Amino acid sequence: MARLLKSLTVFAACLAGASSAAAALNDYPFRVETARYGELEQVVARNDGPAPITIYVTLASENIGTSRDWPITAVVPPNGALPLGYIAPADAALPYRYLFSYTYYVGRMDAAISAGTLFRYPFPSGQAYAITQAHGGTLTSHNNKQNYHAVDFDMPEGTPIVAAREGMVVDVVLKYDRGGSDSRLMDQANMITIVHDDGTIAEYAHLARGEALVTRGQRVKAGTLLGYSGNTGYSTGPHLHFVVSRPAIENGKVIRLSLPVQFYADDTRAPVPPRAGTIATADYGPALAGDASSDPMMHAATRPTSHTAPLADHPLTARGSTDRR
Repeated sequence: MARLLKSLTVFAACLAGASSAAAALNDYPFRVETARYGELEQVVARNDGPAPITIYVTLASENIGTSRDWPITAVVPPNGALPLGYIAPADAALPYRYLFSYTYYVGRMDAAISAGTLFRYPFPSGQAYAITQAHGGTLTSHNNKQNYHAVDFDMPEGTPIVAAREGMVVDVVLKYDRGGSDSRLMDQANMITIVHDDGTIAEYAHLARGEALVTRGQRVKAGTLLGYSGNTGYSTGPHLHFVVSRPAIENGKVIRLSLPVQFYADDTRAPVPPRAGTIATADYGPALAGDASSDPMMHAATRPTSHTAPLADHPLTARGSTDRR
């Protein structure tokens, strides 16, 4: 009897050799499986999570007939399943085998930020922080497709981090407590991932270890308190790495493709492009401050820092090969 062998590669970051602050999805409930119908087996992508998933699937086989051409690129809806095709032995009298390999990431590959869409700064009103890396300036670690448009905010550990735009929480990783320039820390950046209604993904990385304030599947508004800034993972100093992206297919794999964003700094909602070397100042009135603005913790003092140098991120590629997920 044929056995489905899944070679699972979760690209929550980028290809080896590039730079990223992202971490692998934390046990996201997605899998590819088969169901037998007589001599046929139906291949199904099953997504039990709250975000759409872009997947790229290849098939290697011997003595197998299929109902469609492979490889397959598809978007699997949240909390749903997508049939990918049928397979069966080409000659039932002979042995057969097959191997599915797939890469995936949250979001839709056709996602785009609509013209005029603005993001609030990801920190509370009344605070201001230097932008140390942004597209158009000198990039020390954002020199790849996954991070061309990422923005680094230099801020002390413990700074409240808020949602820059409304969306659904996809992933929460807050278990790590170490940071530094040691490459062994590349997969230990705490982060929160949010999917927006347009299918784009926002990642807030290098957060401090702590109790989760939001959970997967939770809807958040712009300004909702997500966590606190830190210095976890591969990082040369305390900062927030903020990037908006969508999945894309490159060289037979799903990667993250960063997208340009514009912020608004006050109630006028005038667009403000992020520029390295400038100070980002949040000055929102009550109507735009967000749900978390009334939380006294939002106004708590944070520890000072003397760090002023540009801050580097580093690559992480999460890979695995297994019969079970």
